[in-house]
Amino acid sequence: MMQRAYSILEPMFIKDIIPRSGHGILASEDNWVALLKTVPVAAERVSENLEKKWKKADSTPVEKWAELKQHLEVFISKAKGGGKNPKTMSAAERNKLETWCAETVFRYTYPRLDINVSKMQNHLLKSPFCVHPKTGRVCIPMQFDKVDSFDPFSVPTLPQLMNELDAYNSEHPDAKVDHEWQKTSLKESFEPFIKNFMEPMFKDLRKQQRDIAEEQAAKTGDF
Repeated sequence: MMQRAYSILEPMFIKDIIPRSGHGILASEDNWVALLKTVPVAAERVSENLEKKWKKADSTPVEKWAELKQHLEVFISKAKGGGKNPKTMSAAERNKLETWCAETVFRYTYPRLDINVSKMQNHLLKSPFCVHPKTGRVCIPMQFDKVDSFDPFSVPTLPQLMNELDAYNSEHPDAKVDHEWQKTSLKESFEPFIKNFMEPMFKDLRKQQRDIAEEQAAKTGDF
């Protein structure tokens, strides 16, 4: 399972984590030095050599990642084959080196679940449009085409929505709307949610019910 996950996640790691356009962990000296420090101590010489080389060489983050992996593989193979090695590694140290690349990829890309949210009754499950008890922020659905620009700190809060309701009712005392949320900034999230999720879901449910009814009618001959 982990090998399959690694094969899926490493391309994402290379595309979205190591370059400057992503997390940039191999895009600047400060960042790549920090990453090299996480390499197990047994391969300290590899980290030192690459740090010196990268300061002089103008290589891309992708090239750095490939080079780092290659140097570690060579280092490990020499240790296994009894070649020249600055330190006789234990089985535990060798295992740390062999899994370091995968662990690094997983640390930045593997999906994480908050265990307490799933098992503790006093934690809030993030259903659409529920309100966080501490921050007062409303849990709004993210729109797929606006994911890159989504700011979690700009979502409406309960006090903000109350103020917007009061302001709308004051400015438009005779206005008639079907729902109170249409008077607030929640409208920007609610309308796409209904159009892109709720309506297609109800359409599918109605189709399923219709198909079941037609199937039952066909069995009983009731046309």
